[in-house]
Amino acid sequence: MKNNIIASLPDRKKKIAKLIGEMNRGLLERTEQVKLILLAALAGEHVLLLGPPGTAKSELAKRLKSVFVEANYFERLLTRFSVPEEVFGPLSIQALEQDQYKRLTSGYLPEASVAFIDEIFKANSAILNSLLTLLNERQFDNGNRRYPVPLISVVAASNELPEGEELDALYDRFMLRSFVHPVSDSSFTGLLTLGNETCDPDLSTRLKIEDLAQVQQLAEKVELTPDVIELCNEFRRYLQQESIYVSDRRWRKLVKLMKVSAFTSGFNQVSNYDAWILPHCLWQQPKQLEGLQQVYEKAIAVSGDFSVDRVKKLMVAWESKLKEDSNARRQKMNADGKLLYKTPNGKQTTNSTGRYQKTNSDGEKLYLNENHSETTDEKRWSYDQKNKPVMIDRPNDPIMEPIQYSASHIQERVYGAASIKKEIENHIERLSGKLEMVDQVFAEHLWINPALMPVITANISKAKDHTETLLQSAEALINGFENLPVEDSVLEALAAEDDDAAEDDVMEGELCD
Repeated sequence: MKNNIIASLPDRKKKIAKLIGEMNRGLLERTEQVKLILLAALAGEHVLLLGPPGTAKSELAKRLKSVFVEANYFERLLTRFSVPEEVFGPLSIQALEQDQYKRLTSGYLPEASVAFIDEIFKANSAILNSLLTLLNERQFDNGNRRYPVPLISVVAASNELPEGEELDALYDRFMLRSFVHPVSDSSFTGLLTLGNETCDPDLSTRLKIEDLAQVQQLAEKVELTPDVIELCNEFRRYLQQESIYVSDRRWRKLVKLMKVSAFTSGFNQVSNYDAWILPHCLWQQPKQLEGLQQVYEKAIAVSGDFSVDRVKKLMVAWESKLKEDSNARRQKMNADGKLLYKTPNGKQTTNSTGRYQKTNSDGEKLYLNENHSETTDEKRWSYDQKNKPVMIDRPNDPIMEPIQYSASHIQERVYGAASIKKEIENHIERLSGKLEMVDQVFAEHLWINPALMPVITANISKAKDHTETLLQSAEALINGFENLPVEDSVLEALAAEDDDAAEDDVMEGELCD
């Protein structure tokens, strides 16, 4: 893995790192949610927080508002009976008197930069359509005109998953999803003694709207590497296997999130490390997150330039060729070019058949007695005579020998196996580079969870060990082809070359004398 760290824009990166720390201040076990929410805002996306009441979901949204300069904040708890006026503002009486249907949006969602909507999935159809347009297109229909809205990000919360197909589109609008658990037993004492720390970054640290636009614009120029594309394919295969539906729109926005993750961390390429975000964007139910995390951890070492399955198939094909070449036989010939056969007593002959004494199933020789019956007795009982051998014609076994191959045949085989070996060696070199870069990437990366570092290191090392095993198989394959029997003419030519070389050496020696 080449060093693709950007040296420029250090101030922005430091600012974002400070804001992550500010948002975490006074919170326990919420680092993951803080990073998801802030990254979503930088990419212009929305976050869904699932979990029981009282787990700091609304506090996280308020803290997001605090990281921006002059950001308007809107918060609302929805019920089944909520009306559009609660979210989008009341109707203008003055406009109605002029036969116009307009809302007074000041202080409501259409004027907000950051919003927190609790129990989002209780939104009814009267609210839903306008909410979808506002979330996805950043526009709001007011009267007979459609207006742009200053919305940066919506943090939505719910105690339960959506029920009903009419909410599927709304659910899909929230790119990042996180289940917020109550604090663990290990943090319970800290919870009881926690102070009332707030998130109030210095104005110089806060982000401006122009910062968001610049981040998103520059992040588009970040390169999406073949490794990441292959990793996404790994996820897609897993999702299909588990029957988890992911829309095309979600995949496109995932690319944007990964690019923002890479760019804000100071990289000019999206690497597999930026795909840490995928498990948090692809689950439909919280229980699916663990499986997706395992996919990421196992696939961290995948390469767009190297497919283990493809190389294994090639190895099997070439090993089959080696076995075929090694086991191939032809009938031996004498100096006159005649085929050779082996008699039952092991002697060589050019006769394909011979006349031999018949034997029984135990290999005993058979004779013909006076009654013309076959017997194993050589002597007769009644006379001092011998029984006649029973003679039959039978084919001689051909004498087989390994096929000798031309130099071009062997070179072709070795070249094919060597190309696989080279591909494997290149992949091992890339994996070694990745191992060397793990510490640096984690030190530079703003978003990836540091707890993943030992897991990722172990999986890259495991992939390297497995690839080195493939390399050994490739070397054995090359060695097998190189040791195939060579035609006598080739050996004679090589011997002649050696003799010529020896003569040249002698002549040079004589001239020197």
